[in-house]
Amino acid sequence: MSKLTHFYSTFKHGNMLIANAARKAGFKGILSAIWSDLVKGMSKLQAIYLIILSLAPLAIELYSNGKINDWVGLIASTTGIMCVIYVSFGRASNYLFGTINAVVYLILSINATFYGEVITTLYFFIMQPVGLWLWLVNALEPKHEEHVGDIKVRSLNFFGWIKWLAYTALIWLAMGFSYKSIGSARPFRDSITDGTNYTGQMLMNNLYWEQWLFWIATNLFSIYLWWGSNIQVQGMYWVYTINSLVGMIVWFRNAKK
Repeated sequence: MSKLTHFYSTFKHGNMLIANAARKAGFKGILSAIWSDLVKGMSKLQAIYLIILSLAPLAIELYSNGKINDWVGLIASTTGIMCVIYVSFGRASNYLFGTINAVVYLILSINATFYGEVITTLYFFIMQPVGLWLWLVNALEPKHEEHVGDIKVRSLNFFGWIKWLAYTALIWLAMGFSYKSIGSARPFRDSITDGTNYTGQMLMNNLYWEQWLFWIATNLFSIYLWWGSNIQVQGMYWVYTINSLVGMIVWFRNAKK
């Protein structure tokens, strides 16, 4: 079977699983499933964790200005934080917040003329429905591995590490040369987060716990990139870093059981 045929067969099978589940649930059932994914089955500790970290952007804004001046930054940071927290919980609704965040963060990046971030955010926007599809199919398939919530958690083997590290380096160099060709003052520094972001998203979509290592690298580089530019975005990435550490521990434990 060729790769193209295999891809088509997998895509068709996934669509049938999702369509059958949606048909069986009905419109009300789908809304109920979304609501359940958002709030049900969450422990008190998880709920407190979600509320406290999600309120961090508002606290930063009020502490800095005494009132809300940057609504765009506030929405971007809040939806971004909620997205990564739901990822750490293993809930597919992370893609809802991820889509909103991608749109708003795109506006911020364009205004700040961070064109590397613009390209990366466009990639994230495109990958939201792709990731949601993969997670839904994964949740509907019979489970044979350890899982967080309703998803299976995977671990990279040695050759997987080589593959994704090479992919990261390739994206870093390719985007670096692209930025250099348009006169960027710091092409290869700006392209670092392209490599870590793209790899992190691919590993996340395919449910590997190692995604969190790439997210941590992305967050630290992004804090440096936005330093002194937008306090909301800086705060968002600090919270991202905290959540990435928590998510890494949770996913690693489930992958190694």
